[in-house]
Amino acid sequence: MQRDHTVIFDFDGTLANTVELIARLYNEHAGEFGVLPVKEDEFESLREMGYKKAMKLKKVRFSRLPKMVRTILKEMRQQMGEVEPYEGIIEVLERLKARGISIGVLTSNESGLVHEFLRVHNFPSFDFVVSEKTYFGKEKALKRIMKRRGLNREDVIYVGDEPRDIVSSKKAGVRSFGVTWGLGGRTGLMKSPPDHLVNTPDELYQEIVRVTQ
Repeated sequence: MQRDHTVIFDFDGTLANTVELIARLYNEHAGEFGVLPVKEDEFESLREMGYKKAMKLKKVRFSRLPKMVRTILKEMRQQMGEVEPYEGIIEVLERLKARGISIGVLTSNESGLVHEFLRVHNFPSFDFVVSEKTYFGKEKALKRIMKRRGLNREDVIYVGDEPRDIVSSKKAGVRSFGVTWGLGGRTGLMKSPPDHLVNTPDELYQEIVRVTQ
């Protein structure tokens, strides 16, 4: 008997190429936040050290993080017109739906911004889009989605671009896919290796098909 599978996607850095915009807005407000800016040639070293060490190096205090995120998201709403989907990712979603696989989104970005982006760029309809302010972990949100929708964790895949996405997947007991085209990159993702590491949207599709057959 064919099992029903659900693939849940992160948004920023996985579906939408917001990495450069987020980095630019962070740097523009670095003085206001009292943090150190990030130079382009620092990305790889910051990926290697992980979030806590990177935040300490850039003098990002956890108490200021919510304000920083709110400020950046507010400006992102005004500048999302310059953001594009990653090439090939829409076709992956369409092909997954054609195979009868359910697709969803779990993001810490704002729901309205995400829905508008998906509409403007003609993404296929998702079975659900969940927005939760989870700065460091999404495992509780993943568990809530599975409970509400009656999903078996062995039939769920979470696709993300950051180490926290992979850690959350493992804590929630679901299969993890890491994509190397986002914020974490291959270097960052290998600190918490996903069950599957993919380099292109087509490779992502092929691997999902393989593990759900």
